[in-house]
Amino acid sequence: MTDVTTKPVITQAMIDAYDEYTHLTLDRRRFMEQLTRLAGSGAAAAAIAPMLAANSAQAAIVAENDVRVKGEDITYPGSGGEMKGYLVKPANQAGKLGTVIVIHENRGLNPHIRDVARRVALEGFVALAPDFLSPLGGTP
Repeated sequence: MTDVTTKPVITQAMIDAYDEYTHLTLDRRRFMEQLTRLAGSGAAAAAIAPMLAANSAQAAIVAENDVRVKGEDITYPGSGGEMKGYLVKPANQAGKLGTVIVIHENRGLNPHIRDVARRVALEGFVALAPDFLSPLGGTP
């Protein structure tokens, strides 16, 4: 009998399979087949799959509603049309501030990049995180 209170063990091979799946080199069916083989059963794979996904809400270091920073979604003209971005400033700091541009990876202007921009603002900078997927409609 299996103890249902025990959290499944996630191995590096499972993480590697999920990474292949998120980078579109492995479709969902093949990912689940591989995860089932690694986990030992379809039920275990179904329980483990959501645990592999990143949870941006738990990962955020500076919350969106943190009163120490003021963040807003903005648009501005770019060379290929309108660009979107996330602009964050320290809430209670006046005068000139240095500026940092936070560049996202291949997944766009996601919650993690927004969190990085808020962290930069906490250090006393204006932070702009442009959405370089704007010409394609923006980060989903």
